[in-house]
Amino acid sequence: YESQHAMISNLELSRGMHEELIAHCNQCNIAFFSTGFDTLSIDMLVELGLEQFKIPSGEITNLPYLKHIGGLGKPIILSTGMANLGEIEQALHALVEAGSCLEMITVLHCNTEYPTPMEDVNLKAMQSIENAFPGIKIGYSDHTLGNEVAIAAVAMGAVVIEKHFTLDKSLPGPDHRASLESHEFGRMVENIRIVEQS
Repeated sequence: YESQHAMISNLELSRGMHEELIAHCNQCNIAFFSTGFDTLSIDMLVELGLEQFKIPSGEITNLPYLKHIGGLGKPIILSTGMANLGEIEQALHALVEAGSCLEMITVLHCNTEYPTPMEDVNLKAMQSIENAFPGIKIGYSDHTLGNEVAIAAVAMGAVVIEKHFTLDKSLPGPDHRASLESHEFGRMVENIRIVEQS
């Protein structure tokens, strides 16, 4: 536990790091994005001008956290790894009750196993979520090896794809192996654009 805590602490980004990254993104015409895992982090991101917020899978049942984000009235990405439809419904209810509207929420189908075996992907769950909650947008958080599943998700209606990026798949840590290096990520984006056009 201590070694995991030390690794996570070493990977935390300070406010200054956020400000430096935001400035760099602005120079490169890239939309900056960061996920806050507690209300203090969310407040910092609001102060830094973030216009969209992501709720990670582990916080989908954290009602105070959901209400805090819902009260901002900003677009929301809700990740649903390990959640059932009832928990997704409760989360959406909490967000809307706090001030969000369904049309501003994108729900990501997600499997939290890194890497996710192909037989556990269940892309049709995306459509089940869309059918269960009319008005929301759907997306897919992809932890499979490669980019094929992310591309298929777009063909099935995903408007947001989350895919992890790494400089080197052999780096230590839990998710480098299921991430894409720069040339692979670029190829995924190109293929997604082709699917969108078709």
